[in-house]
Amino acid sequence: MLARQRREARRLENELDAKLVQYSRLDSSDRSGASAESGLGRAPTIREIEREIDSHLLQLAECNDRMSREAADAAGSATTMHTLQRHREILHDFSQEFNKTKANLRTADERQQLLSSVRQDIRDHRSGNRASDTLLRERNAIQASDRMTDDVLGQAQATRDALGAQRQGFHDTGSKLRLISTLAPRASALIGAIGRRQKRDKMILAVVTGLCIGFILIYAFG
Repeated sequence: MLARQRREARRLENELDAKLVQYSRLDSSDRSGASAESGLGRAPTIREIEREIDSHLLQLAECNDRMSREAADAAGSATTMHTLQRHREILHDFSQEFNKTKANLRTADERQQLLSSVRQDIRDHRSGNRASDTLLRERNAIQASDRMTDDVLGQAQATRDALGAQRQGFHDTGSKLRLISTLAPRASALIGAIGRRQKRDKMILAVVTGLCIGFILIYAFG
């Protein structure tokens, strides 16, 4: 009985291995869910192959459970238990490979759908409505005009500020000139007083010098 279960397990394992190879080689038409017609008839779709693999995995798991129960009832040897462990490992590997391949195919299908959507968006954009293009050009022109107006207003503001600064500078210069003209007579009077003072000091110095010379001569010849 155990030998018959082992033969059934090996048969299921071989079929699973073939199904997984076929599943991993699916092309884009299979991933999209479309069926293909071949010379021998309709090729299975990805969903059909997935259902077959799921069914085989379930059958193999049940077969392994039956072998485990029969081995336990018959007090199987260490070799038998090792063989059963090997069958469970093969089932686990098949399940892992199936899940990994399924995830990769789903990712590839999503990527293909995304690329198709992007290509369609690009085509729609290139063949877009002329009215939208016209409105876009008009909006860009208005924005350009606004920028030019802002630049002109900025230049006018800068010119006005510069003229205001120059006017303030002229006003300050005029104030200084008026102050200088007010101080000029006083400066002239001060310069004249200084000149008269210098002349008087020179005359006093000359008189003193002459007196000193006279006293020296009187003392020398007296």
